[in-house]
Amino acid sequence: MLNYILSFLFFTTPISEGIDSSKNKIVNVQSLHGFFEELSDLKTVNNRKVVSVVHIGDSHIQANYLTGRIRTLFQENFGNAGRGIVFPYKLAESYGPNDVKFDYDGKWGYCSVKKDFETNNIGLVGYTTIPDPNSELSIKVSEKGGYTFSKVIVLDEFGTLLPISDSNIISWDRNNNQTLIQSDNLLSEIRFKSTHSANSKPSLQGIVLANDSSGILYHSMGVNGATASQYLRSLNFQTQIVDLNTKLTIISFGTNDCYTYSSKFCSACVKEDFQKIIHRIKREDPNMSILITTPSDHFFRRRYSNKNVEKLCSVLYEIVDEENVALWDLYQIMGGKNSILDWQNASLARRDLIHFTKEGYEKQGELLYEAIMYHYEHDFNP
Repeated sequence: MLNYILSFLFFTTPISEGIDSSKNKIVNVQSLHGFFEELSDLKTVNNRKVVSVVHIGDSHIQANYLTGRIRTLFQENFGNAGRGIVFPYKLAESYGPNDVKFDYDGKWGYCSVKKDFETNNIGLVGYTTIPDPNSELSIKVSEKGGYTFSKVIVLDEFGTLLPISDSNIISWDRNNNQTLIQSDNLLSEIRFKSTHSANSKPSLQGIVLANDSSGILYHSMGVNGATASQYLRSLNFQTQIVDLNTKLTIISFGTNDCYTYSSKFCSACVKEDFQKIIHRIKREDPNMSILITTPSDHFFRRRYSNKNVEKLCSVLYEIVDEENVALWDLYQIMGGKNSILDWQNASLARRDLIHFTKEGYEKQGELLYEAIMYHYEHDFNP
């Protein structure tokens, strides 16, 4: 609790980039009480309990700067249950978090919600990578980074990606299109080999790294340039969210949805896409806590303030009432229209006036964590 109090004092100190701390609240926070109950159990239940959070979005999420900061803060106060889901983004010709290193041999193809999605199954991460027979993949984490693991869940359709013999591996099993691997020791590295024949087409949709401790598993995944409509091309994201025993799903799309000329923007269409994501999740788990975040202020083609952001935020508020989900309004919290300029002047936003620096994303992560914790401390009565 002392760590949280010190963090809260730090977060609420006035800063210069236009943040309105008085607006850093969550709308319809009552819909998150199921998640708050799970957090409360972590403080009171003595057995090994894990609370999973899934955070999906676009390029703002993919690099893991924003979500990495939230993960650290949650785990400092509620326990570290592991790194969560990871994916070898470089096999999909993209970038990924820098706290997990991948190496590979052999040939690997890929698809995503933006590429070859018609002929391949795509999961929660929004990407799928497809190995040739006997291709190998290794995962390595820093032993000092706090994310050594003893439990690995491989999200693969056919169970053909298996660990190369290691004396630390004690078992693996198949369940619900997942390969579960257990070790009797904490590992910092594991290597897999694709064991399928040339006639089959296996797919790797993500790998979960966990340990045997109670605490938070914060899974984050983003697709660079993706819209909510494109993410819906994933056929089974909602199933994998529930399979990960998720208690809170955070949805952070919107920037690419409204990045167009005002005459071409359809706010009703984007609203429908967000609702489809919510409906697919709630059909799998009606009790899931869902939090939407608005897109940040940004410019269109670096010249014009994007007027579509306010239109999109307006329909997201409508979704709050219609679907009983929560909303965190980053657009207003960061300062509203043209506030991206203030963040750039403070070295927190990049020159493209869309993306943020590592420090800028970490600041957003701190603000979101502060908002969640404020309501957990003040509005939740177990």
